[in-house]
Amino acid sequence: MRTALRTALAIVALVGTATASVVTATAAGATTASSTSTACIATKTIPSAFGGWKVKLVNSADSGASAKLLDEKGHVVSTVDQSRPVDLAGGLRITGVLSAKPVFGQRSEGGPTPWKSTAFPVLSADCTQSGKLVHTLRLDSRTAAQIFKVSAGHYQARVYQSGKLVRFIDAHGRAGAALFGSRTLVLNPDGTTVTWTGAKTAANPRLGRYKLANGATVKLVKRAGVYGAQLTTGHGTFSVEYAKGRPSVQQDDVTLVVLGADGTLSGHVYGEAQKPPVYLGA
Repeated sequence: MRTALRTALAIVALVGTATASVVTATAAGATTASSTSTACIATKTIPSAFGGWKVKLVNSADSGASAKLLDEKGHVVSTVDQSRPVDLAGGLRITGVLSAKPVFGQRSEGGPTPWKSTAFPVLSADCTQSGKLVHTLRLDSRTAAQIFKVSAGHYQARVYQSGKLVRFIDAHGRAGAALFGSRTLVLNPDGTTVTWTGAKTAANPRLGRYKLANGATVKLVKRAGVYGAQLTTGHGTFSVEYAKGRPSVQQDDVTLVVLGADGTLSGHVYGEAQKPPVYLGA
């Protein structure tokens, strides 16, 4: 049965070669792990139940746990995630795909064969949803945000589109934010929110100064591969805030600026028609 199953999976791998992801193979039997807590993503590669193959485990606050079965050439044979947490044909499953402690299970044969379990790499506390659900914010016909109260001055949010988790926000003592599609959502540490559509630049914009709808300016910089933004309003110039993995938020009394990890700038001015930041030059 194991031989037949592996043959079937190999056929699937060949069919999907055109869109397959490639990873660097590690020595047989080795386990590698890496974690980027600031981005709320943790990864680990483990041996597959099929000799010579690997499984890449990814735990993401934005999209939950996922696992990719990789053949000896690094081609993706099968994937399980929040959309499909179980693949019986591939011998893969995830228990608690959106929980704080998801568990990966694999086996090389079906029927009564027991599953071999492996815990996903853990995320830091500020990347793990906790607290009590206090309300759900409906953003549009297919998008909603669940707001959780962790403690005084600490709120979190999970954003769902068509029932699928797409973003996670942590606001602990300072505002957190998420950019997805054309929308920006800011969550304050008191649980209040501000959201708007449009009014943002494309990813990886030019470095330099940008003007917002009320004349305030934002200087986009980059240091060691990380984008930073510096807001200047009528009250003065703020310090540079870097978006290391997660969006950063700067705000004055009527001005909000969100910087995404990919350099996207999104501006909101209270009482003004929202417009994308305009590039002024270096």
